[in-house]
Amino acid sequence: MTQIACLHGHHSNIGLMDVTFAPWAVEITHYVDPGLLLQNKGKCPPTQEQVQDRLRSQLDWMKAGMPDAILITCTQYAACLSAEMEAAFPLPILTIDGPFFDEVAKRPGPQVLLFSNPATVTPTMNRLWEHAAACRFQPQVEIHVAEGAFDLIMTNQQQAYHDAIWSSLQSLHDSHPSSFLSVAQLSMVPIARDFACKKGIPVSHPLQSLTERMVQTLHLVEK
Repeated sequence: MTQIACLHGHHSNIGLMDVTFAPWAVEITHYVDPGLLLQNKGKCPPTQEQVQDRLRSQLDWMKAGMPDAILITCTQYAACLSAEMEAAFPLPILTIDGPFFDEVAKRPGPQVLLFSNPATVTPTMNRLWEHAAACRFQPQVEIHVAEGAFDLIMTNQQQAYHDAIWSSLQSLHDSHPSSFLSVAQLSMVPIARDFACKKGIPVSHPLQSLTERMVQTLHLVEK
């Protein structure tokens, strides 16, 4: 059975990952560290060097459990994973938005990408543009942030968070009817699925492309 260690920025992602990989012969160990998310909201957010040191410490701690691979589901931690750090690590490291970048970069036509955490916008989009440029793609992406939603998820107001993201998706669809909608973060995936099912409006999210990439990369087999 494949052993996967997951690093989350919020505990709400644990159940989602367990359900997603339930059909596969995998055992997931969850590590939750909201420190980066909380500190970024403070008056003195950590430096890039401090965050990378923290990430290295987390990865080393997770490695001690002898997993076959590590998955980072927090977009802020993922944004701090340097190419040098990844290359030097003895295990495969996958990020929630890595495969998603391929999907967004290749998609033709206008797109709207919704974020709930404002602090993830710049580092995530920098990585997306770098990836797109390397692959010679020029995606048409417009960014929107669900204002105030991040505070709701961090204080465990799940229904209020659901309503805020739902409202944002509806508003974006109404104002950008010809644009393809996507959500950038894992915490929005259940809401995006619910919205797409009930409204009949496609909404892309990182989890589908991530699952496909992990099945291919780790050669996962069904139970």
